Parts: sequence; structure tokens; C-alpha cells
Amino acid sequence: MFQKCFWFAGLLAILLVMSCNEPGTKKTDARDTLAGAAIPVPDTAAVVPVTRDATEAEVMDSLRKIPFVAESHRYIDSFSHHKQGIAFLIDTISDKEVNFRAGYNGALRFETYYFFTVDPQNFDIKVMEPVSGDQLTIAEYQKAQQQ
Repeated sequence: MFQKCFWFAGLLAILLVMSCNEPGTKKTDARDTLAGAAIPVPDTAAVVPVTRDATEAEVMDSLRKIPFVAESHRYIDSFSHHKQGIAFLIDTISDKEVNFRAGYNGALRFETYYFFTVDPQNFDIKVMEPVSGDQLTIAEYQKAQQQ
């Protein structure tokens, strides 16, 4: 009997610890740069070049303004009854590049529509072509999608 109570108390303690650290509760600070050591988690995500390291918010705003991303945003907004738009996840971070995934953040999983690689120093944005895996510029990607 004592072992069952001890097991139950241990399970309860683990659940309490896990519930204190719920995902999605961490807020990002727009002043954090992509080249920083900490990896903040964005709640969501201008193709305008900047002279300093770009922040996450600046990069996500730029990605939202890309025509095919804006079209996907409208699509997600329509089928979610205007409750959601396109969402962004940061996959990896380094001094030379940051990987962003853009897509639909569903209740069961994140559905990736686009995979972007951004250089935070020069704001160079590349899109991964889904079939070949090649890194293309935005113009090259749009041209490849029209063929």
C-alpha cells in the first residue's frame, strides 16, 4: 500500500512541475536579437534590409510581407474563421543563420508551409525548395513555383 501511495505522490509531483512550465507562456522581447545566446519563443512571426542584426519581430514582419506568405496567411485566416494567421517557429539559431518555419499552428501539430533561412547580419532571406532542398532567393522560389 505504501508503495502505491509513494508512486502516486511522485506522479503528482511530476505533473505539478510540468504544469508550471506550460509552453506558449513565454513572451518575446523585440529588443532581443537573433544573434543573442538565448532562444526566445515567438508567439507568432518587411523585406527591408537593415544595417544591424535584425530582431525576430523585424524578420517575422518581413516574412509576412512576402506575397506567397501573405497568401498563406489569408488562407489560414479564412479556414480558421479569422482566429489565426500564419505562425512562425524558430528552428535553429547561430551567428551566421537562423531557420524559421512558417505555417499553420494547429491543435495537434505545426504544419510547415515554408522553411526560411535568414542571415541576421545582412538580412539575406532564402527559401528551401521542398522537392530538391535547394536554398533559393525569394524571386527564384516564386519563379520555380510558377513553372
